[in-house]
Amino acid sequence: MRMTRREFLKQSAVAAAAASFSTLIARANQQEKVKVGVIGTGAQGQNLLRQLMSMPSAEVVAVCDIYAPNRIRAIELTQFRAQGYSDYRALLERKDIEAVVIATPLHLHAPMTIDTLQAGKHVFCEKAIAYSIDEARQMAQTAQRTGKILQIGHQRHYNDTYHQAYWLLKEGTIGKITHVRVLWHRNNSWRRPVPDPKFERLLNWRLYKDYSHGLLTELASHQLDVVNWFLGALPISVMGYGGIDYWKDGREVYDNVELIFNYPGGVRVMYTSITTNAYDGYGEWFFGDKGTIVLTNETSGLLFRERNAEKLEWEDDANTVQVDGRRAVVIEPTPTRRAPQRGEQLAQQGQRNAYYAQLEHFLHCVRTGEQPKCTAADAMPALTCVLGAKTAIETGAVYEFKPDEFRIT
Repeated sequence: MRMTRREFLKQSAVAAAAASFSTLIARANQQEKVKVGVIGTGAQGQNLLRQLMSMPSAEVVAVCDIYAPNRIRAIELTQFRAQGYSDYRALLERKDIEAVVIATPLHLHAPMTIDTLQAGKHVFCEKAIAYSIDEARQMAQTAQRTGKILQIGHQRHYNDTYHQAYWLLKEGTIGKITHVRVLWHRNNSWRRPVPDPKFERLLNWRLYKDYSHGLLTELASHQLDVVNWFLGALPISVMGYGGIDYWKDGREVYDNVELIFNYPGGVRVMYTSITTNAYDGYGEWFFGDKGTIVLTNETSGLLFRERNAEKLEWEDDANTVQVDGRRAVVIEPTPTRRAPQRGEQLAQQGQRNAYYAQLEHFLHCVRTGEQPKCTAADAMPALTCVLGAKTAIETGAVYEFKPDEFRIT
């Protein structure tokens, strides 16, 4: 399907209107702030807390963490307006709290979410949705039974650049997709400093099997969620390798994983996550017979056209950059100045970030009863993908997915 210049300009106008969505929601909720509690105030919890503190529609009244330094820091971030708790059940007893943000280790997502929903409060829970498929289903069932909102923190669903890229892909801009390359590469141990050995598993929970599935749930789930969303399909099978091959430090989860997913129509998805080299960074590459969409660092989007592909009618209206001698269209949700040099990331310039947008929409859903863009049902396939991949690595055999594994009920 070919897009005309008029359609391109119309889409830019629609995207610009969408970019102001956050402002409209904030104004609408200024007179009626949602009272929020935050459970889990480590690195990610503090990130979400900062977003909430800058949000006109939110009033953070309570924070909870069993690790005192994290709890104290969270109280400081609220300018001492929030009360601190070491036991999340005490926070849930407060009648004034309407919504709770959960940013705890993975193995606690399900029990804490279920308890919070049963306490009559809406829940925003970080990804991956749960440690197991059964737990994810229990979370969804509890949300349905209580009538409360349950949103999962796959923030790319609230990233304007991803939405623009998805729209371009669906319009056929890169033609028939045949391959997808996804990676998350870093050069560090992924280990956090521990002031006392007794806090090792509390602070480095991502490195131990009882608390996490490591790179698969903490990183791959984000990106495989995007693959499923963009392809509008679910994988048939997966094979893979993984190991603890470099960091001999007592960790129990892989320090590298390499996966190949087979999707309908012969589409292959290659995923790698390593901890010994950061050259490629992280991102998603969608390869079609007419072009390639490249999304990196959650902020930059580029569209490359194959040399034999016809010129897009709106191409002359787009900003472009030169990358390794090739011309690329900058994927941007709103018009910006032409990028003057390679690597400049303009996609979210002057806009709220995706973490802010997802939390703001969560509060909007609390007030209106609307459904968020990433429900438990939306988040379930990504969990199924990574757990299937984990089994494939452990058994050394191809894992064949069953359709009902992707269903939340």
